[in-house]
Amino acid sequence: MKVFLSAIFLFLLTVPFRAGSGEEDLEAYRAAMRVLAEESRAEGMELEAKVTESRIREDPEFGFFIPRLPRRPQISLPDDARPSQRAWFGKMRTIEEDYAGRFLSRARAEAEAGHGREGWRLARAAFFIDPENAELRGIFGYRLSDGEWLRPWEIARRNKGYINDPEYGWITPKEKDRLDAGTEPKSSAKSARISVETEHFDLKTTVPRQTAVRLANRLEEFYRVWELLFYPMTVSEKEAAALVLGKGSGSARRHKVVLFRDRQEYLREILRLDPGGEISSGGYFPDKKTVYLYLPDPDNDEETPLEVMAVHETAHQLFAETGFIHGAAERRRADPGRDSQFWLTEGIACYLETFEETPGGWSVGGLKSYRFVRAKERADEPGGLLSIEEIAKMGKEVFQRASNPAALYTESAGLTSFLLHGKGGEYRAPFLEALQTLYRGGESPELLEEVTGVPYRQLDEEFRAYLHATPFTE
Repeated sequence: MKVFLSAIFLFLLTVPFRAGSGEEDLEAYRAAMRVLAEESRAEGMELEAKVTESRIREDPEFGFFIPRLPRRPQISLPDDARPSQRAWFGKMRTIEEDYAGRFLSRARAEAEAGHGREGWRLARAAFFIDPENAELRGIFGYRLSDGEWLRPWEIARRNKGYINDPEYGWITPKEKDRLDAGTEPKSSAKSARISVETEHFDLKTTVPRQTAVRLANRLEEFYRVWELLFYPMTVSEKEAAALVLGKGSGSARRHKVVLFRDRQEYLREILRLDPGGEISSGGYFPDKKTVYLYLPDPDNDEETPLEVMAVHETAHQLFAETGFIHGAAERRRADPGRDSQFWLTEGIACYLETFEETPGGWSVGGLKSYRFVRAKERADEPGGLLSIEEIAKMGKEVFQRASNPAALYTESAGLTSFLLHGKGGEYRAPFLEALQTLYRGGESPELLEEVTGVPYRQLDEEFRAYLHATPFTE
């Protein structure tokens, strides 16, 4: 008998729990699941033991893992399940429901007390322990429709007669029939543009529809991961509390992306927007609120892969466009790091380039990144790394016009990895606070010292030690 269960992994929260707000329950949950796995293995139920263990897997040491949630409810076993399997499944569900309930109760209490972001983080912990809980699904934007957990946008599209075709995206059955029959071209004419929509992206393109759909779907997956990692820094306490208490809804904003069929077509557009754009492989333009990309030449190994560049530029876009501030504050956020700390914007975008699909979900960070490797190599080269104080003083123009910008990008990526994962995550919360401050218009050369409470000279020493000790690979 197959056990139709998705591996739902509990990942380390982006910002640590406050004292007494659930950390002990998190460890107790893991312990209870490990005991159940041991009991199952002792009874010769190896598959059930592995499924149980998969539900408690933590983040890798130098990255984050985000689980893929089941699309259909999985609250029972098939009819041919043995009594021993039903007993095991019942125990596992009891553990999950119990501990998720504890976190959810704390989340409600925090939200009612006005601590919306803390409530949201606690709800997130509950969500990944028990993704079958309807209240938790609702907090994170899902509704049960025709036996599937769907987002309201997906439900609305279905109600209008659209289907989500894996090759053509959201189209009507008649459009699919025409495309399958070849009576409508599968790729656009060279001068024409087609539009591909997902819940959070509107992609205009001159490439074949199938190629555009693959990119749009990847960006939508990236959005879900980005949202789960960074959502608390984009909303007010009041908005986060409303979501936890079932009185609010998430952002339905759609972000604009343009994908050209080749570099020549891309440059014709980019050079109108930025006379210095001839060296770029893609770009986000805040005044247009648009990401511009192109299909790289498959015979040119020097070009950045589309999937990597798309994530990098979309990361800039999401930080700049998603949030509760508007007007003048929003305009400041669209140009973060203009005078100093510009490395923060590039560091987090380079870090997120590592986004990839893995068994059971997605990961970011980790050990495999050429940028992390180059930062480590430069730590041993004379003058290979700037001091953190020097790079912190750099504003956007100075950073981008530097004589060796590649070195600055790799150092920014390595420094981001250090601040998120070094010293057991001690600097993770201050790093996110600095990033949030920058995107809300606050910047100063001393920002990182202020949020960490540690002088730059000490951070330099710890950063180099982290690079030397961490086994990064290409």
